[in-house]
Amino acid sequence: MEIRRELAGAALPSMTLLRELTDQIVLDTVFEQAPITRAEIAQRTGISKTTVSESVRRLEEMKLLLPAGEQRGRQGRVGTYYQVAADAGFVVAVDLHQNEIRLCAADLFGRPFLESTHQPAQPRDPDHIARQLRSIIIGAIGQGTVGHGKPLTIGVSVANPVDPTTSAVIPLEDTPYPEGVFQPQEALAGLTDAPLLVENDVNLAAVAERWHGAGRDADSFAYVFIGAGMGMGLVIGDRLIRGARGVAGEIGYLSVSSQPPGTQVRHGFARAVAAGFRAQQLSTTEGLDSVAVAREVLRRADEGDAEARAVVEEEGRTIGEAIATVCAVVDPELVLLGGPIGSHPALLEPVRAAVNALAPLPPPIEAGALGDAAPLRGALAVALRRARADLRTRAQET
Repeated sequence: MEIRRELAGAALPSMTLLRELTDQIVLDTVFEQAPITRAEIAQRTGISKTTVSESVRRLEEMKLLLPAGEQRGRQGRVGTYYQVAADAGFVVAVDLHQNEIRLCAADLFGRPFLESTHQPAQPRDPDHIARQLRSIIIGAIGQGTVGHGKPLTIGVSVANPVDPTTSAVIPLEDTPYPEGVFQPQEALAGLTDAPLLVENDVNLAAVAERWHGAGRDADSFAYVFIGAGMGMGLVIGDRLIRGARGVAGEIGYLSVSSQPPGTQVRHGFARAVAAGFRAQQLSTTEGLDSVAVAREVLRRADEGDAEARAVVEEEGRTIGEAIATVCAVVDPELVLLGGPIGSHPALLEPVRAAVNALAPLPPPIEAGALGDAAPLRGALAVALRRARADLRTRAQET
């Protein structure tokens, strides 16, 4: 990345701003390529060797970069490899799932040093969840500060929409936490001065697929989460679309022709399947939640059960109709199916068939690459990006 590209079309910057931009570019390059020499940084960025050397010197003085050995096996001047200091900081990511709390703490290269899963003792009690989440994060911070520095960002994934301006969690009818909505901003107030990033789980799953999964090569795509409910994360021009109030992508609120008049599809595949099979009092599904029942139905469909196949095809058609509506409005390059149910092979074909029959120009319909881990991976990714961007500013303040 050339520094002049960063400045194209902008007013002539001050020397201070030029140094700050250079330092950020150099630091980002070390994150991506470390260990790396100053000459290699200059080659990859297009910044002059002299300017790179001055930037590395400043970053060393801020204790952000450290020498990591000498370059051997070549003629001429010996180069020094550089890397980001191990104790430059760390991030914490949390996924507030309906039945569990998943946590990952990682260094600034995204290498996890702590991963844990916790079962909420009272999953419908927001006060209990707040206390439990606070305790879990306090434990992660305590462990991370030994050898990794300070927490720089905390990312939290939640099942409800999130207001893009205030980060408040928005209650919607028939979503996983409709009563007594849990507010991470309030629960974690005063815990740390690190920024707290709260985002919808489906949006974060889309971000994870864009940066690390099946959406890496697409400029625009829709990530459709299918589980107990149904939602969508939409990326257009490499930008996540949240909407004015955070409810963009709530495609479960669409009405489709395969549903009775006046109804919506927000129940999602798992709830619809669970309701139908439990009505028949199938003993093998008693005591299971809706996602577990849907997985059992998909397993039976794979084994050739005609009734299970009929249910999967019917619900796949409903999902495909909702996706076709989205395609007619935003024309994504790609559609990814994800969530605990969405990536199952038995569901993929009926969804494809419905989209191919209804969309004006059907896009490819594929399974996401990250599975159930996508929301947590997304929370970790946005936390890392924010932490890296803030790293140099924090170092200057200390």
